[in-house]
Amino acid sequence: MRPELQHSIAPLRPTTAKVLATELSAQLNHLRPQPALQLAAMREFVARPDTASWTAETIRRILSDRGHLAEIAAQSFAHPNGFDSIVLENSLPSHRVRLHIWWPETQLVTEDVHNHAWSFASRVLSGALHFRTYRPSGKGTPFFHYPYRYGDTGACAGNHADTVNLVITFDGCFPATMYYSYDLNELHRIAPIKTDQPVATLVLTGTLQRDGSDVYTEQARHGEGYRLLKEPYTANQLADRLRRYLACL
Repeated sequence: MRPELQHSIAPLRPTTAKVLATELSAQLNHLRPQPALQLAAMREFVARPDTASWTAETIRRILSDRGHLAEIAAQSFAHPNGFDSIVLENSLPSHRVRLHIWWPETQLVTEDVHNHAWSFASRVLSGALHFRTYRPSGKGTPFFHYPYRYGDTGACAGNHADTVNLVITFDGCFPATMYYSYDLNELHRIAPIKTDQPVATLVLTGTLQRDGSDVYTEQARHGEGYRLLKEPYTANQLADRLRRYLACL
C-alpha cells in the first residue's frame, strides 16, 4: 500500500473472517503490485458458473457464525445509491468481497457518474442492471466534476468543481449470470431493472490504487453531500436482510 493511503483507509479495517479460498486470497495479495493481473484473477473468479450457488452457501455459513456476522455488519450499510452494500470479507489492502442488493420497494436512485479508487469484477446474481459507461469528449453533455478524496466531509465544494463534457460509450442491460470487470478509471452509472424481486451482484474490489475517485453530476451540487453519512447495520438487521435474500432465490 502506498504510504499516503495508509491513514485514509484506516476505518476500513480488515475482517478476521474470510470467505475466499486461502489460495485465491494469497494470489490476490501477491498480485497487489500488479493491479491488471489482480483484476484478471478477480474476473476469473466471478466468471465461474457456480458463483451464485457459492454466494448462497457463503451467506448460510455467515448466518451460522455470529462473530462473522457482527464483524461484517459493522461495515455494511444502505448505500446512498439505493442498494445494500454488504461486506462479506475485507482483506484490504489487497481486496474486498461485497454483496450488493437492490430491494424492489427501495426508491430508484439515479447514480452520479463515477469511477473508483480500485478496479473491480462483478457478476449479476439475480435480476438485471441497466449499465452505462462514459468518457470525456468535447461534444458531450456537460457535467459538474467533483473530485472526492478519502477523509473529505462529503460536501460538493463549488470552488473544486469544473465542467466536463461526457459522452455515453456503452448503454445496455446486464442480465443474471452476466459478469464484467472494469479498471479504476472507467466512468459508469448503473440502475436496477425493477421487478418484484431483488437485484443482486457479487463484487470483488482490488487493491487501492489512488486516494479517492471522481464524481460527475448533471446538476450543480455545491455545498450538498454526495457521500452521505452511512449508519452501519446491526448484526440482527443484517441477518434479516441476508435471510430475506436467500428466501428469494
